Amino acid sequence: MRNMPIMLSLAALACATPLIASDSRDAEIRARTADAIANLDERGQKLAKIYLKDRVAGDPVDCIPRTRLRRSTAASDDVLLYDDGSVVYVNTPYLGCPRARDNTMISQTPVGRLCSGDIVLVQDLRINVPLGSCALSEFVPYRKVKKGG
Repeated sequence: MRNMPIMLSLAALACATPLIASDSRDAEIRARTADAIANLDERGQKLAKIYLKDRVAGDPVDCIPRTRLRRSTAASDDVLLYDDGSVVYVNTPYLGCPRARDNTMISQTPVGRLCSGDIVLVQDLRINVPLGSCALSEFVPYRKVKKGG
């Protein structure tokens, strides 16, 4: 019985550890995304400013609803932007997405969403030639800041 408080404390710590690990992983993903955006060239910076103006990063998500996406583009081979109107999702593919910026990104998923681990094909549609592919990572949602008033 004397060990009961210690056992309860250890049980509480064990239950909280995944939450702490998740919070630190989310922070790492947000930091990786922010670094990738900060390291964009001038052309990529202009594009990112258009998409991300007045928006702040939220907690990363594994999947986004594909059916609501209005447009997608690549600010660079390392930063992909997916816009659903109210939220812009930023993805920094695990190993980059070679040639994505100046070509067409094609994703084929059997469900109505894009998820971390899904493969995006890069293709030059002018000459109908596949150029490569990349695996998506987690998506960082950027939402507009609500104005107080």
